[in-house]
Amino acid sequence: MSTLALHLTNRDHELLQTLAQRVRLFSQRQIADYWWGGELPNARRRLKRLAAEELLTNTTVLARTLPELESPLASWRPGDSAPDIGAVAYRCQDRWRKRPPRPCTAWIASERAARLFGGVRRGELKQPTQATHDLGVAAVWLRLRELSPEWAAAWRGEDMLAHTRRGEKIPDAFLVDAQEQVLWVIEFGGGYDAARVQAFHQDCAMRGLSYQLW
Repeated sequence: MSTLALHLTNRDHELLQTLAQRVRLFSQRQIADYWWGGELPNARRRLKRLAAEELLTNTTVLARTLPELESPLASWRPGDSAPDIGAVAYRCQDRWRKRPPRPCTAWIASERAARLFGGVRRGELKQPTQATHDLGVAAVWLRLRELSPEWAAAWRGEDMLAHTRRGEKIPDAFLVDAQEQVLWVIEFGGGYDAARVQAFHQDCAMRGLSYQLW
């Protein structure tokens, strides 16, 4: 970090590390609400300073306004009975009613931040059409961070683990223990229909993995 002209605060460190290692992007509003107590002008000012240091990049994406994510829609462990797939799918789809896509400012870790923090971000979105899903994943991380900092630290994002899961379906994230063994699979259900919910459940059940579907 000595190569940086800007002194990084603990808040800067957590934001940059999370974007480099755990989630693909945050909306400007998510950042302001979580790290700046809702003070958007102060958040924007600091984000621009970090961008000037080539640590962040901003972009405009088309995304739906996210519903409140208080708890998983389904939580399952091996040995449990299967969830009500139809009911879970209904809740996945119903929560998006009257939430049309809108332009949204989002922030992404730069190539420099990826090098400094050991991540895989490259300063651009590979699939900008998935912005709503990626923002939903980010919202799940923020919720887990509120509930338990240990869970947030145990989060291993999809891109960080893709190389270890060749030929397998890759969920949005894993929560791992100290030995990097998977404790929970984390998936943001977006607007999944029953077929996708069923496929996700069957894949986890077949591999004996506990999951939370948000």
